[in-house]
Amino acid sequence: MKHLIAYLFLCFALCAGAASPIVFKGDEAAFEGIYVMELASGKCLKSYNAEKAFTPASVTKCLTAASAVRMLGKDSPFTTVVTLHGEIADGVLSGNVVVHGFGDPTLESGSFPSNKGFVNDIVAWVRQQGIDSIAGEVLVDNGGFPEIGVSPYWLLEDIAWEYGAGLYGLNYKDNSFSMRLYPGDGSTGVDTTPAVPGLEVVNSLRSGSKGDVMAMRGEGSYILNVYGTVRGESYASRYSMPYPDFVLRDEIVDALGSAGIGCGNEFMEVKVNGITPLRHKSPLRDEILRVMMLKSNNLFAEGMLRSLSSAKGLHTADAALEVQSDYWKGEGVDFSSIKVCDGSGLARTNRFTPKFLGDILAKMSSDKDYVSLFPLAGKEGTVRSLLADTRLAGRLALKSGSMNGVLCYAGYKLDASRRPTHVVVIMVNGFNCRAADVRVAIRKYLLTLF
Repeated sequence: MKHLIAYLFLCFALCAGAASPIVFKGDEAAFEGIYVMELASGKCLKSYNAEKAFTPASVTKCLTAASAVRMLGKDSPFTTVVTLHGEIADGVLSGNVVVHGFGDPTLESGSFPSNKGFVNDIVAWVRQQGIDSIAGEVLVDNGGFPEIGVSPYWLLEDIAWEYGAGLYGLNYKDNSFSMRLYPGDGSTGVDTTPAVPGLEVVNSLRSGSKGDVMAMRGEGSYILNVYGTVRGESYASRYSMPYPDFVLRDEIVDALGSAGIGCGNEFMEVKVNGITPLRHKSPLRDEILRVMMLKSNNLFAEGMLRSLSSAKGLHTADAALEVQSDYWKGEGVDFSSIKVCDGSGLARTNRFTPKFLGDILAKMSSDKDYVSLFPLAGKEGTVRSLLADTRLAGRLALKSGSMNGVLCYAGYKLDASRRPTHVVVIMVNGFNCRAADVRVAIRKYLLTLF
């Protein structure tokens, strides 16, 4: 009888241990993973489905940031160069002004107001050369970057929105624009900020009791379809640009004209002028990464990923991903059970295990630059509300990741001096309830754990 009781107790304990500690209505349909490690001892405090693969969403940026911190210098990772082609005589440039892009995702970004003024700098620089007329044209050079800026792994329903903007050699104003639409207006040209010449908006919005707006635009297409229902009189949002380099070119030409510098529209076959080029530096590495982590900026993440292979003159995501995986494999990180398709996490085909993310976080835990990139839960960014008004507010530094049916957190538990004491990874996939309900369950678990 004693053996039977012991056996039944063991079975109960095993079954109890198999249940997820993150409990919410409908959790039986979800797939959950947890990995928590104490850094001082290296002891794993909690491992639940830690070797299973999950869709990570934006916690993918934890890997992108770690790679950038390890592999790039702290200075500005991007430089945009402007050159003059042709000779200058009597105030006339018998040639072209050429803007060479090398993947800077921050050019005129709203996230860095102190770094704006690129177009004005070009006008001032052209004036300094004694030019009052350009016989050729203003050209934009994408520096060997692929013409298709979006990942083939991204969904069509994502790439029309600001968060799905592609990365190109020349990026401008976050590669996005704002627009206000009114239900019932139909197909029309509309005012956008900034202006996107040639854009056609097919407005199929209807008034309704529930707001449910969708948008579709093929890569490279100037036709944007917006449809669904809106509750108010109008709907305002931000969308991705078809060709941000053309928007930049038009604004340069307009600014030159406003400054009294005429510009032609025909390319001239001439050699590069010997005048020292204008060089526009991006913000520093960690300034970009901090915004990327705080606001979960996908464009910045893709730009930082591509920068990993720029020293080799390779500007594709595949080349950068290969450089990234080779580096971490050399650091002893196992890539065999994961799949990385982009730098932002927008690809639904990404697959990370909690243990993999935990290994990356553990290896980076002593790097203050890296740890400082993470938003403080209950205080900042996309985790501002997670542990707000609790004893853990400001004591966990976490990156969040969310998309339909996916909610993940990865980062650190901190001591009073903001030093990491624990690695924390929580991944939930496949739920059908509200994300807010899952978030509440994760909050409860963290408060119980720490």
